[in-house]
Amino acid sequence: MNYSPAPHIIDQMHTSNIEIRDLLISWLVLGFCFSLILFHSLSPSGFIIALIGLGVGFICHELSHKFVAQKLGFRAEFRLWQTGLIIALVCAFISMFSPIGFLFAAPGAVYILSYTSRREGGLISLAGPSANIILALIFYAIAIHSSGLTQQLIGKYGMLINLWLAVFNLLPIPPLDGSKIFAWKIPVWAMLMVISAGLLALYIFGMFGAI
Repeated sequence: MNYSPAPHIIDQMHTSNIEIRDLLISWLVLGFCFSLILFHSLSPSGFIIALIGLGVGFICHELSHKFVAQKLGFRAEFRLWQTGLIIALVCAFISMFSPIGFLFAAPGAVYILSYTSRREGGLISLAGPSANIILALIFYAIAIHSSGLTQQLIGKYGMLINLWLAVFNLLPIPPLDGSKIFAWKIPVWAMLMVISAGLLALYIFGMFGAI
């Protein structure tokens, strides 16, 4: 996700210790949440698999926002949202005892330190879900071309997590990415949603084979 508060500060390719800290905390908390939902337990191996699949997807999603924003001349940094992390933990524990798992994953956002135009906001928002779709296909390749069980599980759940991240963030509900892409260009939003939701549906119904 990304937001656009003020004021405007031009400082490209900037990061900070606070941003790195917030990314690490969000990654660990979401990894824990996904491990509960996917494996319905506190399994250390499940936590590690979730961390890998989620870590790559989450970090690439947020840094894609940051990279595009900085290429457009904005200063951008990730900041965690404590309330979002708490909601994610509550959802994870509830889903652990439910046959249907759901996770509200809004751990934070890349904040753009300036007001963006509709086009700029759309391009910045577009980067995150696009990265997740590409990563889902990479994890699929890992799943079908790996002989080891651990690598196959990483590929399988990495694909699922990244498709879920893409679909969730493409929902046209503020402040999610989908709302900004929808406001910018509806056909672009529709294309991404069809691709990500279609791939997720194929995964759920086992159309990708035995992965």
